[in-house]
Amino acid sequence: MNYSIFYRRTIDVHRITEEAMKSDIFISAYNSSDRVLKVFSQIQADRKIWFVQPEYGYTEKEVQDKISDSEFIAPSSLDEISQSNALLAKLGDISGKSICIDITGFMRHTLTHLVGKLAYLGLNEFVALYSEPQIYKKREETSFSTTTSGVVRPVRGTALSTPTNVKDQLIIAVGYDFKLISEVASYKDDADVHPLFAFPSLSADMYQQSAIKAAESGAVAKRHEWITNRRFAPANDPFSTAGVISEIVSSIDREKPSANIYLAPLSTKVQTLGVALYWQLEGRVRGGVTVLLPECLTYSTETSEGLKRLWQYTVEL
Repeated sequence: MNYSIFYRRTIDVHRITEEAMKSDIFISAYNSSDRVLKVFSQIQADRKIWFVQPEYGYTEKEVQDKISDSEFIAPSSLDEISQSNALLAKLGDISGKSICIDITGFMRHTLTHLVGKLAYLGLNEFVALYSEPQIYKKREETSFSTTTSGVVRPVRGTALSTPTNVKDQLIIAVGYDFKLISEVASYKDDADVHPLFAFPSLSADMYQQSAIKAAESGAVAKRHEWITNRRFAPANDPFSTAGVISEIVSSIDREKPSANIYLAPLSTKVQTLGVALYWQLEGRVRGGVTVLLPECLTYSTETSEGLKRLWQYTVEL
């Protein structure tokens, strides 16, 4: 798969209304970040829908106070199947509709499942937006997933492991959430680890910040392959991320063709989209490829300041 042919471009953050494509349906996962609110207010669409995910912990009163003048859906279940189904039921018939999704505020498990669900429903393509922050407020101390259940499991619909005697392979897209890295690595402690760092990062200091936090992930960061298997993909390019994962899997297949491969997208939402795209276009066909994540119970409602840059990606399924 040649991911370099997929289309991406930047949008002037002062000209969102003029430069961003107008769509039939625009979806954004609601949170309190200025970058999410600004894009929602300025984007053009026939329908604009807030997707209020329960991990953010907004009360019914907060939702009514903040966004009751907009169309919204607020599922109560933490499960990605229930969340995706609730959102799609809200959308209704999407046949022939142009869909734009701001992935900035999405939970990783829901975004991954939604990409597969849209493909299953026959959607050929959608446009994804991602807004880069000026800074994360607490720099390397930023915490995104604030509480997990302690359970690590496959994203629903992506579990494709097969019986084999070959050692499992774990590809981790590395971000700030070192506790999540530790949970995934502990769950697959018998696997060979392939860390994928977000570089170039969203800003010059963010790679150093994520590397500092990743070093606190425990035993996995002290393993030999944490250095020898290290790879890089841009933090703001899902297609390059999918391409690098494809290269890693190809190199694994040359030596261990029947290995089960586990993908843990713990970096930016853009790289999560890249993981989901790889699974849909290649991993699902290969077999033995599973997307793995810790169960998130609560998530920070606001971690960043400002809107530095807005990206538009055309995702072909």
